[in-house]
Amino acid sequence: PGAAGTRTDQASVAHLPTASFSVKQPSALPESLTIQLRNHRGYLFARAAVNGHDAGLFMFDTGSSLGVVSTGVAGRLRLPTGESGTATGVGGTQAFDFRPIRRLEFGGLEMTDARLAAISLHGMSRGLGTSVSGMIGIRSLGGLPFTLDYGDSTLTVYRRDAFKPPEGVPVFPARFDLVGLPMITAEVGNGHKVWLILDSGADNALTLPRKCLEQWPQIVSVPNSGAGASSGIGGSVASTQTWLKEFKLLGLNLKDTPVTFETATGALARQSKPIGRIGGEMLKNFRLTVDPRSGRIWAQWMPGESE
Repeated sequence: PGAAGTRTDQASVAHLPTASFSVKQPSALPESLTIQLRNHRGYLFARAAVNGHDAGLFMFDTGSSLGVVSTGVAGRLRLPTGESGTATGVGGTQAFDFRPIRRLEFGGLEMTDARLAAISLHGMSRGLGTSVSGMIGIRSLGGLPFTLDYGDSTLTVYRRDAFKPPEGVPVFPARFDLVGLPMITAEVGNGHKVWLILDSGADNALTLPRKCLEQWPQIVSVPNSGAGASSGIGGSVASTQTWLKEFKLLGLNLKDTPVTFETATGALARQSKPIGRIGGEMLKNFRLTVDPRSGRIWAQWMPGESE
């Protein structure tokens, strides 16, 4: 953000002013607009308003293609019920009803959403020790370029005609063809290629499909260091935790990287190439600038900045 940039904070949003800017009117945005987020246990939140009413804390989740509101908040705000749908999460699928809305504001910026998926977030709230009222999916930003900075706990959105890539920062090609989610390539072991979703709504550093471990058992340092369960929308699924011997990601050569192997579900299970996720435990070491339209991601390695 420069002199033409604008910044919002959670204190102002808590008093529910009408957002001054809207992603629905991208040409009227300032050159950049920075939202101050709250980092809670590696997850990034800001206060949200739905139809002008305080809706609580919403998580910014780059691994979600949907805007989500908890069923409790949907009931409290008396949001009407629309058509039904199905969400795919870590543990499988979960049916939901869409709730049409007039306006969604996140950190003082109006998003594009005309409806939200009403999903129970009770289990997630209990696990995180804070009330999660909803999620802002990446498509809520309308395809605008943005920077996610874990070190400062900020989300900066850019007006398209004013966007300038960060100078001197490595840039990498990205895919956005799987329901708009940002994906990059990485290598595990001796040149095995995988696709990884940049998922700020996941906590593990790295999650890979279990079939990677079955097909390439030599990629891990220890065959099986522990077993557990990963939870999310759709329930929970058995997981195996260990370490990758070698991991090439965003220009870095990493060794002994913590990894969780899970059985892929939904659309991820139907892909010809394995697709995993990079979660907050790894993303916190980067400042990421994402431009969905050009299919590029700039990644600045900044370990320790978010501590």
